[in-house]
This record gives sequence, structure tokens and C-alpha cells, in this order.
Amino acid sequence: MDTELKKESLIVFSDISILDIKSLLKIHSSPFIVMKNHLEILGILDEGLFLKKLDSVGQNQKIIEYLNQSFVVVDDLDKLNEEDMSHYDFAIQHSDNQYRCYPIYEVRGMILKKKLKSLISLNESLHEELEVTRKKVKELTQILHSSYDEIFVTDANGDTLFVSESCKKLTGLPPEAFINKNIKELVEKGLIVNSVTLKTMKTKAVHSAEQTYPHGLTVFSTAKPIFDEEGNLYRIVSNSRDITELVEMKSKLNQVNLRHQLTQNEHSQSKKTVSFNNFITNSNKMINVLELAEKVAPMDSSIFIHGETGVGKGVLARIIHDLSTRKDKKFIQVNCGAIPSALIESELFGYESGAFTGANKNGKQGLVEMADGGTLFLDEIGEMPLDIQVKILHLVQDRTFMKVGGTKEKKVNIRIISATNKDLKQMIKINQFREDLYYRLHVVPMEIPQLRERKEDILLLTDYFLKKFNEKYGQSISIDDNSKLILQLQEYPGNVRELENVIEQIVVTARKSIVSIEDLPSDLTYKDTALGNLTGIIPLKKALEETEKQLLSQALSTYKSTRKMAKALEVSQTTIMRKLGKYQFVYDESK
Repeated sequence: MDTELKKESLIVFSDISILDIKSLLKIHSSPFIVMKNHLEILGILDEGLFLKKLDSVGQNQKIIEYLNQSFVVVDDLDKLNEEDMSHYDFAIQHSDNQYRCYPIYEVRGMILKKKLKSLISLNESLHEELEVTRKKVKELTQILHSSYDEIFVTDANGDTLFVSESCKKLTGLPPEAFINKNIKELVEKGLIVNSVTLKTMKTKAVHSAEQTYPHGLTVFSTAKPIFDEEGNLYRIVSNSRDITELVEMKSKLNQVNLRHQLTQNEHSQSKKTVSFNNFITNSNKMINVLELAEKVAPMDSSIFIHGETGVGKGVLARIIHDLSTRKDKKFIQVNCGAIPSALIESELFGYESGAFTGANKNGKQGLVEMADGGTLFLDEIGEMPLDIQVKILHLVQDRTFMKVGGTKEKKVNIRIISATNKDLKQMIKINQFREDLYYRLHVVPMEIPQLRERKEDILLLTDYFLKKFNEKYGQSISIDDNSKLILQLQEYPGNVRELENVIEQIVVTARKSIVSIEDLPSDLTYKDTALGNLTGIIPLKKALEETEKQLLSQALSTYKSTRKMAKALEVSQTTIMRKLGKYQFVYDESK
């Protein structure tokens, strides 16, 4: 025991007389330890008990009658337990051949004093540790808040525990807007999009994704799970870095690449082919469309693409998406005419569990929600039923929608591109299309010219599709110049898609490696031209001259100038002027 030791107790032997005891009590304070000659302890002589016994039994009794025999002998007082202290009146400590006698109440006091001292020491120690911990927590918090990246911490249930101050510059909101909020609530409110924390909660694995906040910033976030000693999910820590500038740089690089293709060799006599995302052209009209696409792609305004079936409206919509800041998000294409009217609402907006008979018990995500953060392309929107047009108008105006069978509106961050081959203004007049929806969608109109209006692209696309299908079917088919002229003379009401089908048919059905006129599909309209009786009836040179005359006539009526004719036919202006003179065409030599 750490307390100061008591002086050695007075020991007397059992043969001492009562008179001697009285004398000792006058000069020594009790208690005394009474022992036999062989050092056996008989008891404790306590003055109070001794005097009481003298009064009751007199002084002629044996000394043992005056002793307190309720004692325990130990070498260390710390070994005494509560039971010992409740059974005995005295404790004798025997160590180093010395005896010390303590009343039990003194022992209790000593033990309590020791415990109190220990508690005071422990309290001081805990206080010091607490101060050290507070300083470390403060230092760690300052370090986390000084991070350029946002640090977001939740517990296993998704309740937000900590958000670094970097969230202000990423979200525009202080940490207090997120603390003590559940991640599901923050997602429902649209404060967090494409949450990696939610994914990690479900899978207990690391997840990374791009997230676009409502005010336009794009961040790259990674969520990592933390487990306790039992292997249970304990915390989820996510780190978010602003990559808006990187996304913009990628978009600008794409724009620069396209601009380079559009402008290089601009002043040369033979125009350079422009190829971007499977869109290949030599046509000035088409290049103008691509230049407009490049200009409006970074903006989030709605775009409406007009054009006949098969001209490439879907390809152009994809180009706009790939040139935008949403290029790394989803591009969802919806063919409004291909979905049955009874299913179009559930396909577009999804449905909740039990929304209708036969519905998936877990509900279903719609195409609109799948496009969140990216681009929604509504192709053939003229086929959209009127009742669904109302819901699309609401989506365009507020960027919100409601699932079939749902009660809450959901918010999405999407860019909408629409397309049609119909005359929507005429449909508006006969109440088949909503005028308000038309103007909401028709912010930036774009029109893709028909293939027959850009004949210069036919040979270019012919070579492109020929290479594509030769690779697909393992062939090495080529088309001779005469047959290419025939292909260039076609009207192609189905536009690029029809030309693509024709070339695929040629490659699949060709019986020899070089396709000539007689090998072309029988439904081509060359029989109505000067080539109708070519095979075996007139010389090839004559047939080619007739074809050349017809092509020159068509080009002259289309372009009006020899310079533009030369670009379209991919020959020099001198050659065009010589050919026109040969066949006695009248033209303006100044053009």
C-alpha cells in the first residue's frame, strides 16, 4: 500500500500482569499485540475493550479474556478484500519481522485514500491525453479542411459525419448543408448526382465515377469502405476532385480537331475530306452543319435536327454529344416511332413496383433517368403520342419527371436533342403535335441536307462503305469507274442508309472481284439514262461520253460555276472548262 507505514506496534506477552498493562496504557497508546512465548498471536489489547472488561469481569481473569480476537494477519494490506474487512476488527501487517496493527476503519480509510489518489492521478492523465487528442483532432481537421479535394465521410448507414470545406467551391454549399444528412436524402434533393458513396454502401467495394453538380462543375469521386475489427462496414470515405477544366480541355481538343479538319486546305482546288465520328463528307452544306454542331455543342440548349430518313440524324446527335462537356456521360437514343404507344411512358420514365399487372416487382429505371448527366436523343419525335408530349414538355421545362405509379417527382440533369423527318408545323395545324413543345425543343434548329443535294459525297461514301463491308465479310470487292458513275446518278430517297444497303448488297452478292455495270443491283435507275443500252450495243467510249455529258449537265444546273463543279466532281477547274467546251455547254467563264 502506498500510504505511509504505521510505526511498529507494541508487543506484549501473555504472562504480563494486569497491573503492568495499566502502567503501559499510561505511556503507550493502544492497541497492543499480545503473543505467547513462542510468538503465537493471542489477540489485540485495545484500551477501550480492556477497560470495559475490567469493569465487567474484574482484574483476576486470564489476559485472553481482555483481548479482541477479531483480527487477520497479512503481509500486505492491499490483499484485504471487502469480505475480510467486514469480518474483522483489526488487521495485523507482518513483514520484515515487524508487526503493525491497524483498526479496520483505518485500513478502510487508507484504501479509500489510495483509490482517491489513484483516481486523481488517472483523471489528470486522462485530462492530459484528452488535451493531446483535442490538439491532434484540431490539427487533423485543419489538414482535411485545407485539402484542395473534397473529403466526404459517412457511417455505414450513409449518415454524413464530416465534409471538408472544399465542398464550398465544388457545390456552392457549406459543410453544414451536408452534416447529419443521409446520403440518400442528398441524392433525392439533387445535391449529389451519381453518388459513389451509395454504390460503396451496396457493394462494400471501392467505386469511382464522374459527378456533375447542378451549377455545372464536374468532379471525379472515389469512395472507399472502412471496416471494423469484425469485418463490418464502419465508414465510407470519398474524395472528390474538380475536373471541370480537364473536361473542358478535352472538349476543346475535340473542337480543335474538328475545326482543323474543316478548315485545312480550305482554299485548295480540291476540298479535303472531313471525317468525324463516322460522319464523312466533302459537301459544303454538310460542313456548314458540322461547324454549327461544333459551335452549339458546349452549350446545354435544346437542339432540333431536321432531315429525311437515313441522312444521319442520329450520327449528328452523337457528334454533338461527343463535342459537349457531357461526352463522358451516357448518350441515350430513343426511337419514338419504334416503341408501342402503350409502353412508351413506362419505357421513357420507368415505373414503380406494382405500378401495373406484370410489372417488375422491383420497378424499372426509364430511359430518361438512364440519361441523367448525359444526353437524351428523341429520334422521330413526330411519332410521339399527344398525351406523352405533355410529359415531355414538363421534362424539357423543369428537368423533372415522375415514374409510372410514382408519387414523387425526380430531377435529372440532361441535354435534350430531338429529330424528325416530318413537317411538325403542319402537324401543329392539325393538332397532332403541341406547339409549345415544338418551340421548347426548337431552340437550335439544324437541317441535314439529303444525299441527292450533295452528290459529291456519294463516291466518298461508296468507298467508305465498300471498305467497311469488305472487312466485315472478309471480301476484297472493288467497283469500276463506270459503275461508280451510275451510283452517283441515283436519287437515293433513303439517303445514306439506302446507299449503305446498296453497297452491302453489292459486296455480298458480287460474283467477281471487280464489279461492273452489269453486276449492279437490278433496281438501280441507270436503265433510264443514256447507259441503258450500253452492254454489247454501243462502244464503251460512247457510253462513257454520254454519261459524262449527263453528269456535267446535272452539275452545271446545280452549282452554276465551274469552280464549284470542279470541287464537286473532284477534278481541276481547267478540266471542267475543257469538258464543257467539248460538249458545247453554255456557261459563264468568269465563274
